[in-house]
Amino acid sequence: MKLGLRGTSVFHATADSGVKGPLFQNCKGTDKSIFNALTTASCPYVTAVGGTELPTGKTAGDAEQVASLRFSGGGGFSNVFPRPAYQDAAVSSFLKDHAPAFSSYNQTDGTFPADGSGGVFNRGGRAYPDISAVSSESLIVFNGKSHRTGGTSMSTPIVAAIFNLINENRLAAGRKPVGFVNPALYQNPAMFNDITLGGMRKDKEYACKGNSFDATPGWDAATGMGTPNYPEMSKYFMSL
Repeated sequence: MKLGLRGTSVFHATADSGVKGPLFQNCKGTDKSIFNALTTASCPYVTAVGGTELPTGKTAGDAEQVASLRFSGGGGFSNVFPRPAYQDAAVSSFLKDHAPAFSSYNQTDGTFPADGSGGVFNRGGRAYPDISAVSSESLIVFNGKSHRTGGTSMSTPIVAAIFNLINENRLAAGRKPVGFVNPALYQNPAMFNDITLGGMRKDKEYACKGNSFDATPGWDAATGMGTPNYPEMSKYFMSL
């Protein structure tokens, strides 16, 4: 929070292990059915970045889907941090209009039910990701050789670079850096490309008892608000 007030934006990858938490840690509960949220990515004062990809056979400009071909970006609801006010309307709409088929609970003291009969995700927790970007089948050059790679550790610097460009333009215009951007993101859905295709992987390496989140219209726990629409995003932040 202090960094945000000083003009620093903090972006955090949601990891590449679906709803199982960091580095494929186990699902929670005695029956291993409860989702394991990534605590650092679900901090309410960071901007959590998920991943998208082009479906097989599609090209640039076609609609993206949730990254799932090579890995599954993380997302869900914190067991530690309560839902912040800036995302309440978007997340409440998701839970009302696109409620998952599996049940939920509501507690943010770091605990969770004994097993999945009490719910498998914490609907009252801070929800993430906030935003996503392409994270699969991208080309990099390392030690003079080209490689295909991916992951939310790729999508996160892409989003950070976009905001760095916005900050450069603001500084050139005599304005301050944008700092903590989450409230502005949720108040301005027009600055996003809404992702409505695909979902997190359902296999045991990424899901809990076959359950995970899918993309829906509006905010969802697979891609957040969507991917950046840079012209709209730049126009908004340059207007402040």
